[in-house]
Amino acid sequence: MTLVWKSGLILQSPAANDPLLDLNTQPSLDLQFATSKTLDDRVSGQNLITFSRSTTGTYVDSNGIIQTAAIDAPRFDHDPTTNASLGLLIEESRTNFLTNSEHLDTGWLYQGSMAAPTTTTVKTPDGDLDARLFTSSGGRVRQDKIPAAAIYTLSVYYKPNTDTTLQLFLFNSGSQANVTFDTTNPSSPTVTSGSGVMVAAGDGWFRASVTTSAATDGTTIESMIYTDSGYLWGAQLEAGAFPTSYIPTSGSSVPRAADVASITGSNFSRWYEKSEGTVFVDSSALGLNTINRMVYITDGSTSNSLGIAETLSLTQFLAYTGGVAQANLSFAQTGLSKKTFAYAVNDAAFTADGNSALTDTSVTLPGLDRMDLNSRLGANPLNGHIARLTYYPYRLPDATLQEITS
Repeated sequence: MTLVWKSGLILQSPAANDPLLDLNTQPSLDLQFATSKTLDDRVSGQNLITFSRSTTGTYVDSNGIIQTAAIDAPRFDHDPTTNASLGLLIEESRTNFLTNSEHLDTGWLYQGSMAAPTTTTVKTPDGDLDARLFTSSGGRVRQDKIPAAAIYTLSVYYKPNTDTTLQLFLFNSGSQANVTFDTTNPSSPTVTSGSGVMVAAGDGWFRASVTTSAATDGTTIESMIYTDSGYLWGAQLEAGAFPTSYIPTSGSSVPRAADVASITGSNFSRWYEKSEGTVFVDSSALGLNTINRMVYITDGSTSNSLGIAETLSLTQFLAYTGGVAQANLSFAQTGLSKKTFAYAVNDAAFTADGNSALTDTSVTLPGLDRMDLNSRLGANPLNGHIARLTYYPYRLPDATLQEITS
């Protein structure tokens, strides 16, 4: 069975057991990134997305191994421990300022009792059989850089040998992060200053990170890593409040450009309905800046837009017409996964993760002609994954919005 919408666009019959695709809620756009691992729209069978990234970028494949995607190639990322597909990875531009990041050799200082590492045949997170074993008694590996930003994050992959503890230390002009991790209890690090996170990275590896503010007066920021007996790989120092995907370096710092994804022109107008519609997105953030924007529909300006944003404390739907706020509906939570907003004249709604829908009955709708998947016109990017993005050319009932986000 098929349904026909405007311009002869055929809406495909739904897959079995998919609540977003029963015949009462047929979408005109359905991007199933996590399951299809392509940019193709399920409804049209075509790639409607213009995607670019001017450098290579890494991602985790379905076997839990870090791989490198070519310039302008989308990255379909996976959980390194479960191998579950996470969807399309969208990140802002970042630079790894540490040199010789993989094996922490040339350009690194071995201080205290830390000896030069031993090459082994232990598999590294990128699948090579050459992990370096570091041993000491209170010693450290260190690399210094001159900062140019206000906040930095140091991260490294660590696999315990005979010791399960790892200490990361960032210091700059009186500000510092000093965190000790234990792989037997990775979610509860000992924080002396700053902040720190450790997550499992598969095959016995963990990725630990610390974050601190930094002065931009030209004083050195020191990146120090302590282990008595463990494997180290993939060190990264980047300007930002959380770690992003690994950026390998060899001899010099390396930038990774931003992922840019949008739908414009006839690829947009073929499925979008100005007078009413519903947007569903299943997404997750790597970490939060002041604001992270995802799935914004605009006219190429910030004055007219519909979209979802996440701040350090809120998940919200925002609508603007002529620069005037039409709706601002929010939940005092972050990390919500399934989010949806619906709109019609004087009839907007927003909900997430099965909450009752929030509504606004005084909404004037703008004329819009593009969708940005990664940000709003390049500003405040998502920094995370989009598992699925679905659009319906009608305003779904509030009860349906709650149901499809549960």
